[in-house]
Amino acid sequence: MTEEKRNRIVAAITVNAIILIAVLVVVVVYQMVIIATSRAYLKSLREQIDSYQQQMQQDMDDMERLQSEEFLRDKLVEFGWHY
Repeated sequence: MTEEKRNRIVAAITVNAIILIAVLVVVVVYQMVIIATSRAYLKSLREQIDSYQQQMQQDMDDMERLQSEEFLRDKLVEFGWHY
């Protein structure tokens, strides 16, 4: 094997290694971006879930108050009903 051929092989291996490393870096950066966006989206969904749960609890409390006997009596008196 001549010196020139060996130098070509070493250069080809070096170029291929650099291309492989560049591709791997691009893939890693892409995955990091995807993970960061997914985390932000999940955080947003969790905040929405918490908000809906609070609203649901507030609505349940309001429903219990509206269905209470004392509230119904007050409304009957307010509309002129007497018992």
